[in-house]
Amino acid sequence: MASQASVASSQPDGRHLRLIAAAAQANEHRIREILSEESVWTSHTDRDALRQALQKVATRGNLTLVRLLLVHGADPNVRRDTETPALFPAAAGGHVQVVKELLARGADPNWRNRNGQTALFVACMRGRDEVVKALLDGGASVDVRDKEGRTPLLYLASEKSDRVRIDILRLLLEHDADIEARDAIGRTPLLWAATNGNVKLVEALLSGELCGKRANIGAANNRGRNALHLAAESNHEEMVKLLLRYGADPQAVSDGGWTALHNAAQNGYKGIVALLMGREKVDVNAELSNGMTPLHWAAFNGHEEVVRLLLARPETDISVRDSFDRTPMLCAAERHHKQIVQILSPARAAGRLSPIAQRACKGFEATVVDFGDFRDGKKQLVFKHSVHELLYGWDEETNKPTVSTVPKNIKYQPAFRWIHLPANNIAWVETLLSKNFVENGLRDMEARDIEPFKALEKTFDQEHRGKFAHAHFMRTFSQRIAASPSHDKDEKEKTLIPVAEEQSDVSSTSQATLVPTPKRGPENGMPTKSDNKKKSKAEQIAERHPKRAKRTNGPPGNPPGTKSAARTMSQLSFEATKSVSCNGKIVLFMPYLHYETDERRRKMSAAIAAARSGRGLPEKPTRDDLLIHAYATHMPPLHPRRTLDQYFYHGIDTSARDTDQVVYRYCKRSNIEPKVFMVDQLWLYILGKDLIITSFPQRWDQPKHDPLNVLDGILEWTNTKTRPPVQSVYDLAMTITNRCSGMFDRHRLDDSDYQFLDIFESSIGRVTNRESQLFDRFNTASRLSGQWLEHHRQLQRGLQTRMIAKAPNSYREDPIFPDVLLDIGVETSLLAEIKDIRDELNIIAVILAQQTNILDEFESHITDELRSESTTTRRSPITETLIGEIRKRSREQGRLLTIHQNDIQRMDRQAESIYTSLTHLLDLKQKHSNALEARFARDQAVIAAKQGQTIMVFTIVTIIFLPMSFIAAFFAINFQEWGPGLRIGYVSKYLFGIGLGVSVPLIAMAFTVTDIFDLVRGLPGMVRGLGGKLKGRRKKEEKEDGSSGDEMEDRIDVRERKLDALSAREGAGYPREELGIPLSPLSRLSVRLPVGGRHLSFGSGGSGTGGLSWARSSYDRDRGKSQDLERGKGMR
Repeated sequence: MASQASVASSQPDGRHLRLIAAAAQANEHRIREILSEESVWTSHTDRDALRQALQKVATRGNLTLVRLLLVHGADPNVRRDTETPALFPAAAGGHVQVVKELLARGADPNWRNRNGQTALFVACMRGRDEVVKALLDGGASVDVRDKEGRTPLLYLASEKSDRVRIDILRLLLEHDADIEARDAIGRTPLLWAATNGNVKLVEALLSGELCGKRANIGAANNRGRNALHLAAESNHEEMVKLLLRYGADPQAVSDGGWTALHNAAQNGYKGIVALLMGREKVDVNAELSNGMTPLHWAAFNGHEEVVRLLLARPETDISVRDSFDRTPMLCAAERHHKQIVQILSPARAAGRLSPIAQRACKGFEATVVDFGDFRDGKKQLVFKHSVHELLYGWDEETNKPTVSTVPKNIKYQPAFRWIHLPANNIAWVETLLSKNFVENGLRDMEARDIEPFKALEKTFDQEHRGKFAHAHFMRTFSQRIAASPSHDKDEKEKTLIPVAEEQSDVSSTSQATLVPTPKRGPENGMPTKSDNKKKSKAEQIAERHPKRAKRTNGPPGNPPGTKSAARTMSQLSFEATKSVSCNGKIVLFMPYLHYETDERRRKMSAAIAAARSGRGLPEKPTRDDLLIHAYATHMPPLHPRRTLDQYFYHGIDTSARDTDQVVYRYCKRSNIEPKVFMVDQLWLYILGKDLIITSFPQRWDQPKHDPLNVLDGILEWTNTKTRPPVQSVYDLAMTITNRCSGMFDRHRLDDSDYQFLDIFESSIGRVTNRESQLFDRFNTASRLSGQWLEHHRQLQRGLQTRMIAKAPNSYREDPIFPDVLLDIGVETSLLAEIKDIRDELNIIAVILAQQTNILDEFESHITDELRSESTTTRRSPITETLIGEIRKRSREQGRLLTIHQNDIQRMDRQAESIYTSLTHLLDLKQKHSNALEARFARDQAVIAAKQGQTIMVFTIVTIIFLPMSFIAAFFAINFQEWGPGLRIGYVSKYLFGIGLGVSVPLIAMAFTVTDIFDLVRGLPGMVRGLGGKLKGRRKKEEKEDGSSGDEMEDRIDVRERKLDALSAREGAGYPREELGIPLSPLSRLSVRLPVGGRHLSFGSGGSGTGGLSWARSSYDRDRGKSQDLERGKGMR
């Protein structure tokens, strides 16, 4: 039977096919007939047919047939990977009884298909709650995962909202399904529901209505995105409301720093943005890893309504830059969103200023000067506008800025415009540059027009910042930002469409007629096409030698036709400068010297300290107070004026040094208002050929009549009739830099109070004069000290009576010259003053060197810009003329700076000479003091020696007579043994014998007491040394018994040579210790006895040079040498 079954299995059995077909039709009668044909279905093919038939019947949900097939041996589980067990179609069809029957007959509830899903997945997806319950009761795993890592709960949550059954979720959770299960991408059921916008499911997961379990609202996927991120990205407003109501954090960030506001703003979902902006915790300025804020994304993608929503929050920062150095306005400009560019312009952000900043802007005046040919022969028009009006002024009726930064947009068409800001405030300058960028239009929003502006704003990276207010400044810097090569061509072919202000007819015409060189017609003497004919020789000679023009009305001495010719030339010059097509940008940051009164400087320092410490405004604040409090702690901060020391030592507190300047001390001595040197900054921007922007500070509470007012000086210079008018922005730039760098030129000021360089010369001269007086004083005191010493030496030699009679009164009184010689206070103060002078001269020299270097670079940038007018054709003569004029002005400027540098170097050399002289004077005083101290020390030593001799005499007398007195007193006692009387011989024998016997040893001990103590202390060591030497000698003799006599002789010779060397070295003054020869204690016992100056020695040592000399002649001779040295004789 087995073999037959095996053979038959290779071909399909008709009986099996009929069974499967009947099962597919759920034909119970037919199935029973087929099953009755064979009593036993036991072969392998039989079981396969029964299993397949069971799968077909389970799909139909026929419980009777299912049981029938199971009775005949149908297997509920599969044997092949291509099959699906009967439990799957039964679960999918919702046939609960069939599912239960299959589970009861051993069906595997956790069998997985190719996707890793079990029958529970199918039941949950189809919404078969009873089947789900049966499967769970039958042992199905509730947290089994498919290939994507999803559990049945996750799979159910990932479906659309209309296919999710809450009751099935409840069933799963009742069987301990993990509510925080994550799939392969880290999403939880809550995240899937939020993504699909299933509000009911999310509320069920968050409210706890499902078996009391609550989902974690802060759960995030593998990229850190939570439910709020996903809902915002999918634009589900109701979902966002629900999540915010349940406490979702709008500030939660995902990978890269994304917030829900970023997601909504990027896609332009204004409803989501409005919901998020309604929360107080939302960070509207949150930055991504690339620095982009929600405003960046909204502007970049052109979502105007979202931009307006974001700008509704006052804390929205429109100046923040991303890693590509773009502001939101530049992001909009890159994507050609003109309206958003205009909305985001800083010039339209006046409402975002703080109240103090608005008051400061309205309190300061900006200066606007237009240059050109105007009515009544005027060459320049000066206007004063508040900074607020200049930067933020807007005419709502005309929808134009109140003060334009584009000369083309002005009716009277100036050749170029100069705008000056009265403080080094980056916020003001950035706003003005942005306003000009927007007003100029974006030239079809091409990238080449945006990049120069980005480069212009990037120059603010030169700012230095520190912990002190004076540490904020711009590094000395100059840069040329070239225009795009095709920019000029586009300017000819395309019409500039301004964003902020419409062009007038005149400006449009002038723009259309701009050419590299002006064309002149017959009316101005230039040849036209008709004039190209060959001329006669007479006409050529007449052209070469024109007739002299007649004199016109004018002052005597003027050349003929001076006024009209000058007017014509000036008109041609302005027209010529218009024709120069230079559209590049040039930037200059340069320090320059100025001044301030000490009182005003103190007020400024106090205001800065108050603003940085958070103290409020004074009761009546000035405009300077408002500016400091508004922008000192602003980002970027205001750059205040700096003193010399603050400029050079910007990393330390210079409060003490600021009140000790050379100029300040000079003013105090001269009883004039104290002033101090200040270092200000010039910020200069040349924006094309028609606009120049400058910024430098004015003085604190700027007085109206200030002889060193930089702005007034420039305006006065440009308006002077004796000089040619300013013809271009480059000419004006050279004028401004010349005025700032030459602020203290001697030829510009008549008031000596403002000649600060002369103040340095005067201070140096004062110190020089004082140093000469001190040197003369030292010479006088030195001479008096020599005379005084000579006088007292003669007194000590016994000439006291005669010298007193002849000596002046000054010798009889206490001398005052020691005070003069020992007091160095004046010299030290002068040394400190000259050191301060040199220090400040060095700072000024550094400033001048920086000016020289940066102005040379600035001149090269201007000439390069002018040369770039045409790279393919020959430059026009007008351009060459402008370049020549710029170079001439630059050379003159460099010459003046060189003169100043030479003056500084000359003064520094003079100060260095004084410094050296004062140092030498202090050195001489020190040497003289040392000599005096040596002289007085010598006198003290002599006095001490005399006192010591006196004490020794009394000691000797006491030693001699004390024993004798004792013996004499003993004999004076009336003893019976003495008898009736004592004889002189008897008493003298005992009196002098015993007394001298005791006195003489004691006198010897008095002179050698120190040596005796040394001997006593050295005896133990000497005894131990002698014992060790004896032992070593015995051992050595025992070892050397066999040695020859020659070796002994060699040793004796060596010892003799050592002794000879010892004698020679001792004669040269070398002690025995240095020769390595030990000294015996007895060699130190030596003393001089007061017997004719002889030397008494105990032991073998002593050269006779130690001890105290008793020879008077030797003492006087040494004393004479010392006195000669004090009088300076030994130095000759």
